[in-house]
Amino acid sequence: MKKTLLFLPLVALALTACTNDPTLNRKYNKAAALYSAQQYSKAIPLLQKSAAAGNPRAQLLLAKCYDFGQGVPQNMKTAVKWYTASANAGNANAQNNLGLCYLDGAGVPVNEERAYRLFQQAAAQNDAPALNNLALCYLNAQGTAEDKELAAQNFRRAAALGNADGQYNLGRCYYHGSGVPQDLDAARTWISKAAAQGHQNAREFMQENSWN
Repeated sequence: MKKTLLFLPLVALALTACTNDPTLNRKYNKAAALYSAQQYSKAIPLLQKSAAAGNPRAQLLLAKCYDFGQGVPQNMKTAVKWYTASANAGNANAQNNLGLCYLDGAGVPVNEERAYRLFQQAAAQNDAPALNNLALCYLNAQGTAEDKELAAQNFRRAAALGNADGQYNLGRCYYHGSGVPQDLDAARTWISKAAAQGHQNAREFMQENSWN
C-alpha cells in the first residue's frame, strides 16, 4: 500500500532539516529500539514527537502502532494519517501499507485506483510486498486494466527479492500458464521456495500436488 510527487522536493528539504537534528535522531533511534523490543507503550511518546517533527520512519512506525493496536487502541483513521505523511515523504513501506488501506477501505473509502498508484510508487523503489500487490492489481484488474503478463513480471520481481507471496503467486502463474507459458517444473520450484519460508498456502499447494 502515498501522494503527489510534485510536493516531494519541498518535503524532502524539511525532512533533511529534521533528520539532521541529533536530539530528534536519538529520540527516533530509542523509539525504534523500543518498538523492535515490542515495548510499544514506551515507544509511542517518542514516536509521536519524532513523527510530528517530520521523521518519515517515525511516522511509519506510529502508523503501524495505530494500524495494529500496538501500545494504543487500534485507529485506522489515525494510521492512515501517519501512513500518508510518511508516504508523501517517499517511504516505500508506508506507500505499500497505505495502498492496502485504500484497497480494503480501512480508515478511508475504497479507492482501487489510488491503491494501484501507491503500489506503483513503492514498487519503483523495489519494495517486494508492493511488487506483489501491484501484480495482484494487474491480475485482478484492481485500479487498472487486467494484464496477466505484467502480473507475472511483477510477481517475478517480488519473488527474486525473496518475497514468499511473490514466489507462491509466480508459481501459480506457471502452474496455470497465466501470463507465462505453463511450466510445472518452474511452478514447483517457486512454490517450494515459498513453502520453505513457511508460506501456508504454498505448503498446502505442495501437499495437494504431492510435491513434498
